[in-house]
Amino acid sequence: MNRKLWAALFVCSLVIWTIGNGLLPLLPVYALKLGADQAITGYFMSFAFLSLAVGAPVAGWLSDRFQRRKSLLIIVGFLGVPTVFLMSKATTIMQFALMTGVSWFLYGMALSLVSTIAGLFAEEASRGKIFGLLGTTAGLGALIGGLATGPLVDRWGYPFMFVVLSVISVILPVAGFFLKDKVLSRSQQPKVRQHEGSSRLGMGLILLLTAHAIAVVVNGMGNLGRSLVMNELRFTPTAITSTMAVSGLVLVALPVVIGWLSDRVGRKLLMVVCYLAFAICMPILNLSRSLWHFWVFTVFMSLGFVSNTVGSALVTDLVQQDRLGWSMSLFQDMFWVGNVIGFAITGLLIENIGMPNTFLLGIIPPSVAIILLVFAKTKKAKA
Repeated sequence: MNRKLWAALFVCSLVIWTIGNGLLPLLPVYALKLGADQAITGYFMSFAFLSLAVGAPVAGWLSDRFQRRKSLLIIVGFLGVPTVFLMSKATTIMQFALMTGVSWFLYGMALSLVSTIAGLFAEEASRGKIFGLLGTTAGLGALIGGLATGPLVDRWGYPFMFVVLSVISVILPVAGFFLKDKVLSRSQQPKVRQHEGSSRLGMGLILLLTAHAIAVVVNGMGNLGRSLVMNELRFTPTAITSTMAVSGLVLVALPVVIGWLSDRVGRKLLMVVCYLAFAICMPILNLSRSLWHFWVFTVFMSLGFVSNTVGSALVTDLVQQDRLGWSMSLFQDMFWVGNVIGFAITGLLIENIGMPNTFLLGIIPPSVAIILLVFAKTKKAKA
């Protein structure tokens, strides 16, 4: 992969994660300010991630069908600018949910397209490294967004913050002009080989997708739970978003190290380690009261999040390039699906059984995911 393409992919991904991670800890708090209770706030966040979940496979299908990934990313990027701006104009939870859903649908498409282009141009021997480097944009985005959005809200309010983020979002389609496309034809590979590869690896991929969706339920539970607890303890927006800055510090270097290791010790083993981090973080959240407690919780959440980086490289190993767009979007979709479930059930459970019991239940999903992953066959397809 040449430097120009790599730089363009890096910038596109960084813009998406800066906006998303900057908003993530504050969206539940703003929903409460607009009149939502804890259950409605959970449903609102669930809807936002459902929009991401829908955007990813839509992008994957369009990617494989028309193979105009660069053009599609540019269009999606330009459409995202006014939708982020209109979030500043919402005065009810319904209006805010609608504009959030549209924005996150578009950015779900954009993330899928970025990963697909990276997968198409990444050499086999360095896929873990490439996806690891690309994964650092989540950390840099969390660091930039976490340090910026909270102070903006504290000083000028939520509407001004949305306006600033809409201006930043312009960078995405501009960077898209520097990307490249690779047109793939199914006729380039024998039909027999395609059939053999899909039948042999199908169950392994299915188990991987299922395990990831279950494990990242904790990501939704933890993100919503952290915002609700910190808001209840009367932390300021700057303090709340500081947890994302901590996440950014962890994720700046960790994906590169994990990606490098995955090329050498195996991706499945590192996926298990990431899922264990998800299991550990929820009891920590249950005990958190001081700001540094939430920072420790965020460190373990961030380690769990790196499973997306390792998993993206693993998916690239499992499937042939002519099916990579759809397969990659499905894997990313499992992250959004897991969050949809996590946000929805967390708000509902907190209303009915309280925060402590809800957070303790968070140990279960990653434990189940580890069992599924152990039984998944993830051997590389032969050419």
